[in-house]
Amino acid sequence: MTHETKPRSTLAMLREQVPQRPLSGYEVRHVLDRQATRLLKLSETFGPPVPVEAIATALPRVTVKRVEGLPSSGRAQWNGAAWVLLLDAEDAKVRQRYSLAHELAHVIWHPLAEHALPDTKRSPAAERLELACEYFAACLLMPRVWMKRAYFDEGIQDVPSLSRLFGVSWLAMRVRLEQLGFVERESSKEAA
Repeated sequence: MTHETKPRSTLAMLREQVPQRPLSGYEVRHVLDRQATRLLKLSETFGPPVPVEAIATALPRVTVKRVEGLPSSGRAQWNGAAWVLLLDAEDAKVRQRYSLAHELAHVIWHPLAEHALPDTKRSPAAERLELACEYFAACLLMPRVWMKRAYFDEGIQDVPSLSRLFGVSWLAMRVRLEQLGFVERESSKEAA
């Protein structure tokens, strides 16, 4: 007698990578990096720019809508049957891509954040979740391995060229280069 198991959804596979306990900042970043890498593999995405909208809408019960006059760049909301990821239609395409990746992180972390990202002495839970979603967006759109390949192997080291390659804003690229330690933080330069 064979038992057929129901295939796990992509969201379930990403969510199971999160330990069921409060996480340190380092642990959160490590998990987010792994989740982004896994999502890229599952979506068979092997190089920039990441087709973030195609990845998001391929997930069950996830839709993307662009609306004008949204009070923020993006928002994830559950309507009782599906996740609706709202993007500000007036934002630049690179900003919409980043916002979509950020909102996708909200969907992934929705059932997990309360336990994994509680208030700490330094940061309230809501702030920790927003920072986690920002980091996930960077990891998804500018994966560490691809960034190393572009920056070191291919020698693409100027922000405008890297931004075009990865389909992100100059600011997002600059922050990611700092996160990865490829360039010195702007505030460090000013202090020197």
